[in-house]
Amino acid sequence: MISYKTKISTALVTFSLLATSFAPLASADTTITIADNGADSNNSVNVTNNNTTDVNQTNSFSVGLDINSSAKTGNNEASNNTGGNVTIETGNATSNVTVNVSGGSNVANISCACNTTNDTIDVLNNGANSNNTSNVTNKKEKIVKQTNSGGVSGSVRSRARTGKNKANKNTNGTVDVFTGNATSNETVNVTGPLNTLNVTP
Repeated sequence: MISYKTKISTALVTFSLLATSFAPLASADTTITIADNGADSNNSVNVTNNNTTDVNQTNSFSVGLDINSSAKTGNNEASNNTGGNVTIETGNATSNVTVNVSGGSNVANISCACNTTNDTIDVLNNGANSNNTSNVTNKKEKIVKQTNSGGVSGSVRSRARTGKNKANKNTNGTVDVFTGNATSNETVNVTGPLNTLNVTP
């Protein structure tokens, strides 16, 4: 008589949008009994327990930019004045553009489940000259593939203008024209995707 028993606990798998947690199948406990076989019998039992966790995460993003920013001051006119002082003072023109782009993330939390199995092999009460062999193989495999891809394209245009003030044909007085500063700043920050793999005992 040859009997074979195996006990495997329930697997727990939970998913979220970008983070995945896996609690793989617990180790299988195997019991093999080779007993009460006749004389000169050949009895062989081979058991292979496979515990495989396969995780495949893919994250892809594409960003297209089309940004226009413009600041303008000036275009003032004080002309044809007689008998007085003329002053034109133009403020600053500032255009600031800041773009922040962050890629997606893959996070996989995997329990190793590396505890040893409890395998029991009993060979008893077999006849004379019987040949009894048994073999138990436990295989555990963790396969994780994380892929991230992303792209940012487009244009960012920022322009600042000042000036173009006019003070013509003024008589019998002073003429002062003060023009402010024109400043244009563009900043584009791109943070690439992130892959994180956490394996716990």
